Amino acid sequence: MFADSDHTSALESFADEGWISEILYEVKSGKEATVFCCRGGTLAPAPLVAAKVYRPIETRAFKNDAMYVGGRLHMARNGRAKRAVQAKSAFGRQVQYGTWLHQEWGILRALFEAGVCVPQPLACGDRAILMEFLGDDAGAATPLHELAPDRRTASRLVDEVLDDVELMLDCDCVHGDLSAYNVVYDRDRAVIIDFPQAVDPRLNDAGCALLFRDIENICRWASRHGVDRPALRNLRSAPLTRLVFGCYGFAEHSSHHEEPSIPYYRLPAFTEILAERDDTLRPVHGYMATLLGLTRSGV
Repeated sequence: MFADSDHTSALESFADEGWISEILYEVKSGKEATVFCCRGGTLAPAPLVAAKVYRPIETRAFKNDAMYVGGRLHMARNGRAKRAVQAKSAFGRQVQYGTWLHQEWGILRALFEAGVCVPQPLACGDRAILMEFLGDDAGAATPLHELAPDRRTASRLVDEVLDDVELMLDCDCVHGDLSAYNVVYDRDRAVIIDFPQAVDPRLNDAGCALLFRDIENICRWASRHGVDRPALRNLRSAPLTRLVFGCYGFAEHSSHHEEPSIPYYRLPAFTEILAERDDTLRPVHGYMATLLGLTRSGV
């Protein structure tokens, strides 16, 4: 059914299973992967499906990824996998390859189920991920950096993205590379894409710095369209902010101050006990919501 080529061989299993019937065209290509628009098969929920095909391990360059791998399972314990990755051996590269692909798949599923505006994940293979196609028969959805919205639309879109950043934090996820290049405008909504480098801010030492960079990138895009978010500068200038929420769960920040002696891994249970006594103490938005709220309001 498919012409013989590297990316088609990576998608052959999806065709056999009935997810796709034809590769239509290339949407975009990056250092790690290429995205294709495909015609959906009998299992597909829509006529068009996006296929993200990771490049073969021999041609992929895992550069500048040290800040992203901290806290991931294969680096969380001493052993062969961790030593191999650190030594950049052939086995280490295989571990990295599988980690980045399955990292994106797992995060997409968790975020989609949590209500974050991301492409619906459909299926995962050894070298590719199938997901909802963002766009229509005329072409792929427009990334924000190519969009020229009026001020009202830009204000709405940046707030949608910040809302999703907050929801992602509730899922213990920081995008890590968020910008106007990784958000697309589809059906009058902002959709965040590309998650292989996402981190868990509870486990990754760079999580806080990546979070602030994500917010700054999106607010910088908004400022180009007349929407100012000056609070971001104030947040970045407060080093205590980085120290405060790097060690504790975002939603349990007030609980930690209520009883500092309780270890961080017991804070969720302690917070629930407090909430049973006083419902106003139940975490609804979490500590980070306050910072994001300030960013939106420009305080």
